[in-house]
Amino acid sequence: MKRYTYFIISLLVTVLFSACQEDEGAMTPDIPGALSIEFDNYVGSQPMQLDPVGSTDYRYITGSGQEFNLSTFRYYISNIKLEGPDGASFEDEMNASANADEVRGYYLVQEGESSSYFIDLDDVPTGQYNRITFTLGIPEEGVQEGAAGGILDPAEGAWFWTWNSGYIGLGMEGTAADSPQERVERDGFVTEANTFALHVGGWKEVEGNDNMVDNTRTVTLDFGDVVTVGQDVKPKVHVVFDMLEILDGAGIDFSQTFQVHAPRAAIPMADEIPEAFTVDHVHQ
Repeated sequence: MKRYTYFIISLLVTVLFSACQEDEGAMTPDIPGALSIEFDNYVGSQPMQLDPVGSTDYRYITGSGQEFNLSTFRYYISNIKLEGPDGASFEDEMNASANADEVRGYYLVQEGESSSYFIDLDDVPTGQYNRITFTLGIPEEGVQEGAAGGILDPAEGAWFWTWNSGYIGLGMEGTAADSPQERVERDGFVTEANTFALHVGGWKEVEGNDNMVDNTRTVTLDFGDVVTVGQDVKPKVHVVFDMLEILDGAGIDFSQTFQVHAPRAAIPMADEIPEAFTVDHVHQ
């Protein structure tokens, strides 16, 4: 009886040991994981909020003392890359296509649509990461064949200037107390008084055309810590965008600059884009 009991115990230990080995084998470096990025928009120290077009409820104030609010705020993120201190790396798949289901690697962060604040990166190689790089705007490969499908489709609300100028990579619209914009009604469209529309776009330099410039900008951010990506480990990187860095850094005066709809005019704002993003914290 004792031999039988001993046999049963030995068999159970063998089965459990084999199961543990299988579990450990599942956590191999060959099996990729995932990482999530959350974008959180601020105006200075205040979380961004939107107001109706033409509202005179001025929530914000620039460094020069001008009051304003926002009715629309959005930007495109593309070309996301991750790097690690020990050589781990990841590049998000990129594909611009007329077929919406085939569009990869382009993301529209739009204030007021909470689902757009999160970007989930799948198939990230197992390893440690401490840096992220991305492009604000839609670079050449997303435009050269014309406007694409999905979030790149103008028919679906994508902000697209022309075949030459490309997409609006970052757009902010609202009302400012000092804006001289008059109320205009034309062809069924209304532009409310004191509003502003500042659009940053342009994807290529054109020789002989001073207005055609590339306003896409590369942003590189350190996490301030190291996160581990694994089969069952999905860290989150919390990125904050401060719109005042754009307005104050570019010296925007709403009494003079209240409509920007051309690439060259947007250069001062585009140049401030890398300074507007910071990593607030990471969750492991």
